Amino acid sequence: MLLGEMHGSIVQRQITEMAHGELAALNYLVFQRDGVSPKELSQRLQVNTSRVAAILNSLVKKGYVVRRANPDDGRMLQVFITDQGRQYAQEKRTFYLSCCTTLLEYLGEEDAASYVRIVGRIAQLQEPEAAVLPDACPAQEGQKRGKKAV
Repeated sequence: MLLGEMHGSIVQRQITEMAHGELAALNYLVFQRDGVSPKELSQRLQVNTSRVAAILNSLVKKGYVVRRANPDDGRMLQVFITDQGRQYAQEKRTFYLSCCTTLLEYLGEEDAASYVRIVGRIAQLQEPEAAVLPDACPAQEGQKRGKKAV
């Protein structure tokens, strides 16, 4: 396997983990907002509530998050990151950024700039408020299918 292929597969796994799995939940709690409800986490990560429940169960077992009753409404739960979870998320983020830096250096300045531009554009299209997806793509839960703006 070529270095670029091997590195690309590592980066792809990291991107998937950071976008949809346990690491996405930890990153949201660290870098966006701690103390959220599982429902809000589901909406923000754009995954269903049963997937969030599985993610949270795993993170609780690992000691990365805790669930607490909402002080304003004891029937509601809030999710908080632990110091151990914060440290793990920061380590993974550092590793991911290192992988991305290596990949961009490998691509060279021109290709790296194109890659960053394209990935940025894709990220914009996936934002819930964008509501602008190509017709060939199924709309994500909570998003409207729209036509590309002219």
